[in-house]
Amino acid sequence: MATGEITKNTKGLLYLTVLIYPLWSFYLSFKYFRMPQAKNLFWLFCIFLGMVHIYFPEGESSSDGVRYAQQLIDLHQQPVPFENFTSLFYEDGQFVDIYQPIVTYLLSTVTDNPRWLFLIFAVVFGFFYSRNSWFVLERFPKTVAFPLFLLSFYYILICPVWEINGVRTWTALHVFVYGALPYLYNSDKSKLIWCGASCLFHFSFFLPVTVLLMYHFIPKSINYLLAFFLISLFIKEIDLEQIRSFILTYAPSFIHNRADMYANEDYAQTINDLKSNLNFYMEGSKMFVQWVAAILLFVSGVWGKKIVETNRSLKNLLCFSLFIYAISNILSLIPSFGRFIVLSQSFAFASLIFFYISYKQSQFINKTIAVSFKMIPLLLFLPIIVKLRFGSDFYGISLLFNPIAALFVDDNQPFIHYIKSIF
Repeated sequence: MATGEITKNTKGLLYLTVLIYPLWSFYLSFKYFRMPQAKNLFWLFCIFLGMVHIYFPEGESSSDGVRYAQQLIDLHQQPVPFENFTSLFYEDGQFVDIYQPIVTYLLSTVTDNPRWLFLIFAVVFGFFYSRNSWFVLERFPKTVAFPLFLLSFYYILICPVWEINGVRTWTALHVFVYGALPYLYNSDKSKLIWCGASCLFHFSFFLPVTVLLMYHFIPKSINYLLAFFLISLFIKEIDLEQIRSFILTYAPSFIHNRADMYANEDYAQTINDLKSNLNFYMEGSKMFVQWVAAILLFVSGVWGKKIVETNRSLKNLLCFSLFIYAISNILSLIPSFGRFIVLSQSFAFASLIFFYISYKQSQFINKTIAVSFKMIPLLLFLPIIVKLRFGSDFYGISLLFNPIAALFVDDNQPFIHYIKSIF
């Protein structure tokens, strides 16, 4: 089925595959990723994943998804009067976010089934996720080399659809990227409103918005920003009390309660204790990604500077990637702020993919670039496996069905339980 063979009837059949067998539509969306319909096929598959998302997994779970599901059930069984609706925007007397409470409240007026809550979450998440993914895929050359495949595979898995389990932060990430990526690469100012809208999904995204504003006032020098990024990699300690004092002095009042919680030594020690209990491959995976990004950004900024300087779009995206990644490295020393590393990776890997494409299309030949982009992406095998392993916590046997059959399956046994029972 070549792109040129797509007709109106074929379009209908393509979309019908989601109802017949969603996994097939997922396959088609990537096999024929150059089709205009491909990103919508992928979006529809994401919606199906929301429908079969396991929100009450077998055994105990303290994930956010469990809390969202229980909140829907509680609101349906004990309705909140409309005049008290805005109380959902507050937690312990402090303002939190708008998106998730609004969706949960409105849906609770008609159902207590969390399946539909996560489906709606996936509709919104999947739209921005598919558009951010295809922003990169649509710029692929005719031939996709293996390094480009690996970089792109990881880019798509940086914040996958099963992150609706923590819907506020990770939807905000894709909303911000949806606004910032076209602006930085295409100078498309019309999308900037989405960067501001990301704060409605999670309050903490006022920080990336601030970084984007700051970026306008700094020198767009690859040398300076690369140095800033490299220095940030070796900063291992930060004075939490000073950070807390700064936030309480200058940040909006609704941030103060979070500053008290996150920027204190006791909370930091709790988070460090939790990290020490993580499987070695989880921490190893993060380290691999950090060094893949660091090495390839360094190679791009030093040996590939000639290519970057002659491509205004690429230079702008690469400079911003270095800037926000450096700030995120420093912020990650504050407990729970490591989430911004994930955001930074979205820009960093997009810029690395575009750099690699530009390098392969140019007449410029450099052995260091060629060897680095051939060998270093191989380190992404472990992070890719870990990402997929994490996703197996949220899907079970219903993933193999179609939406109609899945409606009649009460599925709360993740695939990973089946795998563990075998081995």
